[in-house]
Amino acid sequence: MSTFEIRDPIHQRIAFNEFERKVIDHRLVQRLRFISQLSFLQSYVYPGATHDRFSHALGAMQVAGRLIGRMKESLEGSSVRLGEETWRELTQVLRLAGLLHDIGHGPFSHASEAVFPKLTDLPLNNKWWRDERRPFRQARHEDYSVLFIQMLAEEEVLSETMAQDIASLVHGEIVPSSWFEDLELVVSGIHRACRSLISGEIDCDRMDYLLRDSYYCGVTYGHYDLDWLISSLGFSAHEGGLVLSISENGVRAFEDLLLARYHMIDQVYFHKTKVGFQHYLTQAFLEREIPLVVPGDPHAYAELRDGRVIEELIAAAKSGKYWSKHLMERVPASHVMRLHESREEDRRQLMGLVELCRRSAIKYFVHESVNALSKIDMTGEVRDLFVRRKTISGHEMVPIQTYSDLLQKYNEKIKFTDFFVLREEKEKFQRAVS
Repeated sequence: MSTFEIRDPIHQRIAFNEFERKVIDHRLVQRLRFISQLSFLQSYVYPGATHDRFSHALGAMQVAGRLIGRMKESLEGSSVRLGEETWRELTQVLRLAGLLHDIGHGPFSHASEAVFPKLTDLPLNNKWWRDERRPFRQARHEDYSVLFIQMLAEEEVLSETMAQDIASLVHGEIVPSSWFEDLELVVSGIHRACRSLISGEIDCDRMDYLLRDSYYCGVTYGHYDLDWLISSLGFSAHEGGLVLSISENGVRAFEDLLLARYHMIDQVYFHKTKVGFQHYLTQAFLEREIPLVVPGDPHAYAELRDGRVIEELIAAAKSGKYWSKHLMERVPASHVMRLHESREEDRRQLMGLVELCRRSAIKYFVHESVNALSKIDMTGEVRDLFVRRKTISGHEMVPIQTYSDLLQKYNEKIKFTDFFVLREEKEKFQRAVS
């Protein structure tokens, strides 16, 4: 039963119970109040974009609860039989997975990952991982999320079983507990279906951040019909496992979600001015203009917040450090143009710009952006989302990549390169190209 309630500009009301409040009030979750959702750089372009990861985490928890509720509703009357207590436990795990999915983000969200340590530097519980010999790669924020969830278990805020199951929904390399494995014996594919609601094509993360980011940025690009999309979803036993499906009249709502994400990527997340300042910030990290060392120790990592790093950037700017000074004084690089990988003419032009700058000793940099309209495998080999298409005798399950005209026409890599020259090189560049 929900005991507490807060107001939210996206979902109006977000309710939570006593147990969830204990998790929400924990210092590791409260830390997200001091980590900006879009990095402070986004507010250089959209002054209203000052919202934080904490409000997004609450929103994702709210959407995750609605999604698992829709799963339960759609399976009523089917051959899937789960008791009320099991549904209650599953709902709690899903809601907390939504809350904690981004708990491991560092300062400025993705920007600080350039200086993250190796994965092997993190004191992670090997019993949870699919392979105890964890790969020798750079750590990502998802790895720190698992580390913080592990801490919540060690501090007895969560049971170890629940913590492991939450981590398995947040991170693809974590195995679920025996509780979830037993549940798989009753409903094959339920773990994969639940994970798709946390990190999938139609997940609580994407469904909240598109609406939230567009609201605070003051743009309409991220709008789609959340209520209609959720009501159109269903879960069915198909091909030996539980799969996510969508009704025919919900396909357009799903396509609106994809288009909303596409336009947010193009117009907001990779806005040319933000991208240029992102390069400044990354260089300030990599060239050690500020003493930012991202530790593997979770307690030390938890102390890293946006404000602390901003103060160090301000100090570096005052001492004349190039990248920090240009960043904090908001002196943008000169954006020459955006070139698309899919166009042969753009590829040739990029090579020409690089050669021109090298020949003329002009300082430049490029930023490559790669994304996709959808995660869906268009070969048809991986089937994660189906359309419930009506037939004379009932209905049939059709892979979304077969049904959706939008996916068939536009599901290609979104890959473009922004070309910049440093501000002080602008006139020299203009002379070189004239």
